[in-house]
Amino acid sequence: MNAAFALAAEVSVDKLSMPALAKQMDVGVTSLYWYFRSKDQLLEAMRDRALEQYEIALPFTGTGAWHEDLRSHFLQMRALFRDNPVLCDLLIMHTADYGAHPSHVAYQRLEAIIEILVQAGFTPGGALETYFSLSVHSRGFAMLERRDGLDAAARENPAATPIDSAAMPNLAKLVEHGYGLSLVQDRVFEMGLDALIEKAKRSLESGS
Repeated sequence: MNAAFALAAEVSVDKLSMPALAKQMDVGVTSLYWYFRSKDQLLEAMRDRALEQYEIALPFTGTGAWHEDLRSHFLQMRALFRDNPVLCDLLIMHTADYGAHPSHVAYQRLEAIIEILVQAGFTPGGALETYFSLSVHSRGFAMLERRDGLDAAARENPAATPIDSAAMPNLAKLVEHGYGLSLVQDRVFEMGLDALIEKAKRSLESGS
C-alpha cells in the first residue's frame, strides 16, 4: 500500500499499474496478486485509506465563527491535497468510479456541516450552496495544482515564460515585479475563497 501511494504520487492513479508497482518493489508481479486480485481491488483499498486520512485531517467542529471555520477548513483542504497528491486523485478526480460507498461517507460529513451553517442562520438551501461553492473552488484548484505538478515532472526543461515586453507591457511589468502567471498561486486561491465567504456573509445578513 505504501509503495502504491508513493508510485501513484509520481505518475498519478491513472498510470498506476500492477506491473509498474511490482517493478518499483523489485518483486514478481504475481506476488502482488496474493494481496490484491486486481488493480481495482488495490484502488479500493487505497481509497479507503484516503478517506480515513481525509476524515482525520479535516475535522469541521463549528466551534468558532462560521466564516472563520469555513475559511480554515478550506485552507486545510487545499494544503491536504497539495501535500498528498494521491488523495486528490482518489477523492476528487475518481470519486465517480467507486460507487456509493464514498458518497455515503461524504454525505454524512456534508449533513454535519450543513447543520452547523443552519445553526449560524442559513437556510438549508443557502448552507448547501455556500458549502458547494467553496468546495468547487477548492477542489478545482486542487485538480489544477495536481495537473501542474504532473506536467512539471514530465518536462525535462521547463520553458521560459514567453513574454514580449513590447507587445505585452502589462504582463512584462507584472513578471518584473514578481508576479507569477500560473493560475495556481496561494493569493489567487485565497482571493477566491475570501470573495465567496464575503458573498455568503452578505447573503446571510440580508436574509436572502
